[in-house]
Amino acid sequence: MQKYLSIFRISFIHALKNYKAFIGLSIFLIACLLIFAHLWKIAAVRKGMIYFEPSHLLWYIAFNEWILLAIPDTHDDMERDLRSGTLAYLLPRPISYLGSVFAEASGTLCVNLIVLGLVAFLFTWLQIGSLPFHPVGLLVSLFFGLIAGIVGMIFRMLIGISAFWLHTVDPFFWIWEKLLFMLGGLMLPLTAYPQWMQRIAHLTPFPSILGERSALVIDFNLHHILTLASSLLIWGILGLALLIWLYKRGLRILNVEGG
Repeated sequence: MQKYLSIFRISFIHALKNYKAFIGLSIFLIACLLIFAHLWKIAAVRKGMIYFEPSHLLWYIAFNEWILLAIPDTHDDMERDLRSGTLAYLLPRPISYLGSVFAEASGTLCVNLIVLGLVAFLFTWLQIGSLPFHPVGLLVSLFFGLIAGIVGMIFRMLIGISAFWLHTVDPFFWIWEKLLFMLGGLMLPLTAYPQWMQRIAHLTPFPSILGERSALVIDFNLHHILTLASSLLIWGILGLALLIWLYKRGLRILNVEGG
C-alpha cells in the first residue's frame, strides 16, 4: 500500500504544478457555464419535471461540468503503454500495473476536483449571488463527487484496457462520452426526459456519475442519498471486477511489437 500511496503523492504534486492545464480547463469551464447561464434564462421548464429555477439549473450544470472535466484521460495513457510495448517493461515490477495506474490517476483526479471545484463554485456563486443548498447537502455532494469521479475513472480505465484488442480506443471513448452527455443528464435533468429514456438511463452508470449526483445539491433528501450511494457502489464494483477480468485476459494475448 505504501508504494501506491507514493505514486499517488507524486502524481498529486506533479498535477498541482501543472498550472497551465488548470488555466485551460478553468477557461473552458467558465465558458461552458456562461453559455448555460444565458441559455437557461430563456429555457422553459417542462411541465411535470422537478421544478428547477434557472439559477438552480446553473448550479446543477456547474456540478456536472466539475466532474466531467476533472476525470483524467487515463485511457490515453493506458493505450500508449499497450501500443508502445511499455507494459512489458512495467510488468516485472513488484507492483500491480492496474494499481499503479489507478493510484496515479487518483492523484490527478483529486487535484482537478479541488481546483476546478473552486473555480466552478466561485464563478457560479458570483453569477447567481445565492446558494440553493444546505451546507450539509454541499458536503455530501462533494463527497459523492469524489466517488463519482473514481467510478468514472474506472470506466475510463476499461476503455484504455480495450487497447489489447483494438488499434485505437478513441471510438470507444467517443461513444462513452456521448452516452454520458445524453443519459447522464449533462444539460437537462433526467426528469425532463421521456419516461422510456429515463428507464434506460437508470440502467446505466451515467446518471450516478453526472445528473443524479448533481441533482442532490438541489433535491437533498435521505432517499436520494441512499439510492445514489447504492448505485455508485454497485457500478464501481462491477466496473472494477470487469477491469481486472479483461486485464487478465489481455495479458494472455499480449504481443509486444519489437519487444
